[in-house]
Amino acid sequence: MAPEGWAGIEPASPLVEPVLVPVRRGPQVADLAVAASTTTADVVAFLPRLAVAVTPDWLARLAAALGDGVVAATPTLVHPERPWHRATEHDLLVRAAGLSVAVDPDGSPSVIARHAGGDVELARPPSEVIGAPLLGLVVDRTAYLAAGGLIEQEGDDDVAALDLCARLRAAGGRVVHVPGAALYDDRPVRARVELRRPIDPAAAAWRGFVERHGPAVVRAARESRDRRDRWVITTAAPSARVADRWGDWHFGEAIGRALEERGEDVRVQTLDAVDSLASRARDLHLVVRGLAPVRRTPGQRHVLWVISHPDDITAAECDEADLVLAASPMFAAHLRTITSTPVEVLLQATDTRRFFPRPVARAHRHDVTVVAKTRDVRRKAVADALAAGLRPSIYGGGWRGVVDPGLVVADHVDNRDLPVVYSSAGVVLNDHWDDMRAWGFVSNRLFDVLACGTPVISDVVAGIDVLFGGAVPTYDTVAELGALVAEVLEHPESARARAATGRSLVLAHHSFARRAEELVELARRHGLTT
Repeated sequence: MAPEGWAGIEPASPLVEPVLVPVRRGPQVADLAVAASTTTADVVAFLPRLAVAVTPDWLARLAAALGDGVVAATPTLVHPERPWHRATEHDLLVRAAGLSVAVDPDGSPSVIARHAGGDVELARPPSEVIGAPLLGLVVDRTAYLAAGGLIEQEGDDDVAALDLCARLRAAGGRVVHVPGAALYDDRPVRARVELRRPIDPAAAAWRGFVERHGPAVVRAARESRDRRDRWVITTAAPSARVADRWGDWHFGEAIGRALEERGEDVRVQTLDAVDSLASRARDLHLVVRGLAPVRRTPGQRHVLWVISHPDDITAAECDEADLVLAASPMFAAHLRTITSTPVEVLLQATDTRRFFPRPVARAHRHDVTVVAKTRDVRRKAVADALAAGLRPSIYGGGWRGVVDPGLVVADHVDNRDLPVVYSSAGVVLNDHWDDMRAWGFVSNRLFDVLACGTPVISDVVAGIDVLFGGAVPTYDTVAELGALVAEVLEHPESARARAATGRSLVLAHHSFARRAEELVELARRHGLTT
């Protein structure tokens, strides 16, 4: 005999005893979870109080589909036939045959009701799906409990069911749609877009789902045609509007291109895009750490690359990551004492496709060149050069009113023009922030200038001599700087020969192509690739 509240539905097979739990909209998911978890039945079936069947044996068909790795089954949900004065063109057509995930052109994932609007075809064989609505979902109780059961998702039943399906799949189970099991779904349609996209992509429940399971479900949706890992690289540049003026943006673009050339799928983004669905749904998140930390996504593998501001890095931020990369052996050794997360050394690099020797441009021909913003401090390279009696030609913002205006060539130089600026200089002066100098972080500018074959002089940072094979002279005092500059300008041939040696070393060991190779290998070694 059918349970009370059923209409025209035959009981399930005597081999199973589904627990009948009323499906209600809103915050009652917790009640459903309790009821489903406390039953002693073999199968949990989420049903409305009044279920109207299209096929009378639909529940038995779903229960029979379980086994051999299948832990959940969903029916075909059909729009009911309404009275003529309320009828729509969707009556008696498919509302959902399970759920799939689509990736929109901007990279954001969204839920698609499979076969929505199509004819009801009962004879097709069962097929695997990524997820299912809660209505009519049948789950093996053992798998249900092992996966943690049904968890409320901001009052959205279908997101709760999709979350359950994601956990069942993560545990190795399969979810199938059984076309021969069909059930009318008379829930109201609030907007036409819901017919194909039943879950609002802007809803908090969906955002939470993407943060927990987005990479996995997008990977499952793409798996048959593209098994590459999908990287997202977040740079310190605050927005696309100003990104071109940020060195970290060009750094991120360069490593992104190098990864793409290795066949990886890469998205490079500014800091304001970090919480977008497109960002949170990718497999690996590489954070090129700038001034601010970036929180991890629970369902995403998180890699932190520290290339600057080492004093801002905390143990908690490292603990949150799956892998920490440091552009300094000294700082990497320090981090290993404060975090249990694996720490590896990955130095900065140069984009050899952009930085290579260019013809000297008259507008940029200067004996001594400095490329640096003030950032509200009197930069060491400029201060020491002036103290040594030099007149450096300065490219960078913030210097007007700080130094002789005649020294400022430009407040900004486009990254694409930097190779010409470097190639046209007699010598380029380089300095480091105090914390970077203390922790042995070698400025990215040194790699770029040497790649252009130009002599460069820097303040002292541990490791420079070994890293560049003596190609970068360093100074401690103003007098030493003056003597080094005089030597370069008086003997340009030998200075250029030394820079050429440095260029050969940079091309061999410090290109972004090499860093991409090392990055992929480190991700593989630490189990972060699929």
